[in-house]
Order: sequence, then C-alpha cells, then structure tokens
Amino acid sequence: MVDGGCGHSPCPDRPLSARLTITSGDAEQAVTETTSDADGHFRIPLPPGTCTISPANLTGAVVPVAQPASVTVRRGRFTTVEIFSDSDIR
Repeated sequence: MVDGGCGHSPCPDRPLSARLTITSGDAEQAVTETTSDADGHFRIPLPPGTCTISPANLTGAVVPVAQPASVTVRRGRFTTVEIFSDSDIR
C-alpha cells in the first residue's frame, strides 16, 4: 500500500503498512486477512477469480484512507496490486 498525500508539492509516495481484508464473490464473506509489511508488500495465494482487497489503517486513525481494489486472480500466478491511500492533507 502507498500513502500518496503529504501536503507538499511535489509529494513523493511512501510505503505504508495496512490491514487488508480480502473478499471473494459475496462481499460479506471474508476469504482471508493479512497485514502488509513496512514496505507495503504482501503476498497471499488465492484461488482464481475476482476478489476485493479492502485496506484499513493499522492505528485505527481516520486517515490515511484507501478505497477497496478489485483484483482478478489468475491460476498459477501472483498479481501485482497498487493501492494508494490519501491523507487528505493539502
């Protein structure tokens, strides 16, 4: 996950650790949860199909905020996903 809002222009993106909930098909049914590392990286083997990754702030703070990302998982491959957050500081 990447934090893209620091209030400076230009503002370099920086990695961010986050709690990630992965849902598949029925959005009410969580498939798994994980936490990305300090560099924002995570790796989860999933069955083929479409899933949604919903990030949440580890500290429980209101910001930064990131929107869920829909991902298509292909059989036998890992998929790179970039999720950007916004601190809403301008």
